[in-house]
Amino acid sequence: MPKLTAAGSKLSPRFFRRGAVACLLMLFSWSSLANTLHVTLIPSHDNGAYRRVIDAVVARIGTQTEAGISLQIANLKAFNENRAEIDRASDLLIPIGIRATDNIIRQAGKTPILATLVLRASFHASLKRRAAEGFTTGERRIGAILLDQPVRRQLHLSRLLFGRVKRIGIPLGPDSRSLRDQIEHFAQYFELPVEIEDIDAADNLMQRLSRLMDRSDVLLALPDPLIFNRRNVRYILLSTYRKRIPVIGFSQSYVKAGALAASYSSPEQIGRQTAEAIIRLRQNPAFELPATLPPKYFSVAINEQVARSFGYTDLSAQDLAESIRRLEQNAQ
Repeated sequence: MPKLTAAGSKLSPRFFRRGAVACLLMLFSWSSLANTLHVTLIPSHDNGAYRRVIDAVVARIGTQTEAGISLQIANLKAFNENRAEIDRASDLLIPIGIRATDNIIRQAGKTPILATLVLRASFHASLKRRAAEGFTTGERRIGAILLDQPVRRQLHLSRLLFGRVKRIGIPLGPDSRSLRDQIEHFAQYFELPVEIEDIDAADNLMQRLSRLMDRSDVLLALPDPLIFNRRNVRYILLSTYRKRIPVIGFSQSYVKAGALAASYSSPEQIGRQTAEAIIRLRQNPAFELPATLPPKYFSVAINEQVARSFGYTDLSAQDLAESIRRLEQNAQ
């Protein structure tokens, strides 16, 4: 196993400051082969989920028996102050979170970018802003590892929980409407009855949701800030609970707030997938970054109190996750 070392004062003072969390957090490097892959991780913030992604990347790459990967970690302020130099010195830039992603992809440079820990709608909005500012698609390769669970996975979870007899209500807003074809395709393939409600504006949100609940037995929530946000999440969950309609959420926090269950990917799981993309690029320099990748690794969360109130007394989050993995593997 290659030895993981922390860089010291031999680094250029223009680029690094020893121990400076406010500038560069830390540089990790491996004894390199002739062709070292230089990767710079840029977290949106130096705490919480962003730090957990970094720790997972470092841990995963540190288990490799091969050398030739150098990880540099810069906060957003340091990147902006040394943008041109970091871009030239890196073979791959990895912004973590939408704040770093939106900042970095809207700046000039040629180094490929693999954004991670971002929602699909936010990532595409950043790409649109980049295009509106005059950048062309050929200037640099840009891809992303998304937080959004695939529609197929969410429908797998719904089917495992409720079978094929429950009507699944799915509200779609401006940021999730593009998923309609996928929803209809997989719903037909899995023989699941779905009810879709298009919601265009916040002023008629609750009326449209109420109408959808009246013809649904289950509500499937997909990430869309118009529909599911901090202002109305409590009201939506209370409304569905009163109508005895369980909710399949899209995050662990949504389950804690009152959804019955959700498939989700933790920062550690996103970090693991990010590290594997780095390793693959090191092994095969011709590897093309995909436009977007859904999360490969995931877990299932269950709100035990809500489950009991709906009469589910023997649900196992681990068993549900394993069943979904088997279904996905069999479909490959």
